[in-house]
Amino acid sequence: MLKLFRIDGFSLYPLLKEGQIVLCRKIFFFDKIKINDFILFSHSKYGMMIKRVKEINDKGYFLQGENAFSIDSRNFGELSKKELLYKVIYKFKDK
Repeated sequence: MLKLFRIDGFSLYPLLKEGQIVLCRKIFFFDKIKINDFILFSHSKYGMMIKRVKEINDKGYFLQGENAFSIDSRNFGELSKKELLYKVIYKFKDK
């Protein structure tokens, strides 16, 4: 399943810019997630978020923004694969 999302915020700047559109594909259990993939997920406190995979270990996926003030796994810890919703497969050029 494919879905378009518009970037809101600056946590991944300059890799993804506010207002930029990304095409994402739903993540299934058999999908490979790699370091540097952009992943969308929903957090109970912060809502829908997009971050980059920084580390993969036995506990899960450590997701982090580029901005030092980004709210990410440094705040809420690793996520399991079942918590990951979408993977960015294409970034449209920003305006």
